[in-house]
Amino acid sequence: MKKATETVARSLKEKVERLTEDLNGPVALVEPRNVEWLTGFRGRAVYVDDDDVTLVVSKMDRPAVREWPVPDDVEVIDDPSDLKPARAVDSRKACDVVPVYRPRIVTRSVTKVRLSKTGPELKLLRDLVDRTVKAFERVSPPEGPETDVELELRGDAASEGLRPSFDPIVAYDGAAGVPHHVPSPVEGWEEVALVDHGLKCYLCTDVTRVWVKGSEAERVADLVSEALDAALDVLEPGVEPKEVSKEAEEVLKDAPDGYEFLHSLGHHVGVSVHEAGFDEGFPENCVITVEPGLYSERLGVRIEEMVVVREGGPEVLTEGLPRVMEP
Repeated sequence: MKKATETVARSLKEKVERLTEDLNGPVALVEPRNVEWLTGFRGRAVYVDDDDVTLVVSKMDRPAVREWPVPDDVEVIDDPSDLKPARAVDSRKACDVVPVYRPRIVTRSVTKVRLSKTGPELKLLRDLVDRTVKAFERVSPPEGPETDVELELRGDAASEGLRPSFDPIVAYDGAAGVPHHVPSPVEGWEEVALVDHGLKCYLCTDVTRVWVKGSEAERVADLVSEALDAALDVLEPGVEPKEVSKEAEEVLKDAPDGYEFLHSLGHHVGVSVHEAGFDEGFPENCVITVEPGLYSERLGVRIEEMVVVREGGPEVLTEGLPRVMEP
């Protein structure tokens, strides 16, 4: 938690400057992910006037703020009536929380700033990825029931003062062919074990790895890895997500009969594990997942890397973890 607090505090001034650069007058944000991104806490609203940042919370939540990474120079209030009316907001819901005058909706501007990570945020993410990698190594290879491995991942997170960024997925053989499989008491695997896991400490991680045995599973894993490389080769700031997906999907067309690619190629990651859809060119220093997969009734394979989008090529945060783990 100390690192999260330092990250929010060190990033605050830069975020405020970027947020207010093209916006005139006070800004009020009420979307929970935006409030948490700026202050470290999912309060009712965050209000920015020049360099002053005010977090609006309920009376019940005022004591809770002490346990979250809210910087000391963020004022915390539960009565926003004395604030000047905001002119720019991320949702019309702001009118119900803080004073607002002729609101201008700036959701896309806020989202673009939020997705482009600051230096301290990237430093924290690298540390969280390292902890996530160690969690995968501790359960490698998965043994016993799927539910036991899931509980081990949850306990591992709690022992470090963290929490999973989503419900861990542990899937064996045919269950791995279901992208959002819920772990069951099934014990042992023959061809594929898939684990999708992430940690949260202000920011989130999201990583998927597989363990495979047998020629068919190995062939599918090789093809998924090739598709991942094809996507990374064209990934840079400004590139449209559909262009990156196109490269991966071209490789996945060679999948054996009965296999399908059932979901999008990835998503942004930040204070929420799914920050936003791939609907425009990638901003520089955004963090995304790239996760091609192939699924059938017999088995499924997904490999998910976390990547920083940079000029000259992406930084793969998860490159220290083999894409296909040793069974």
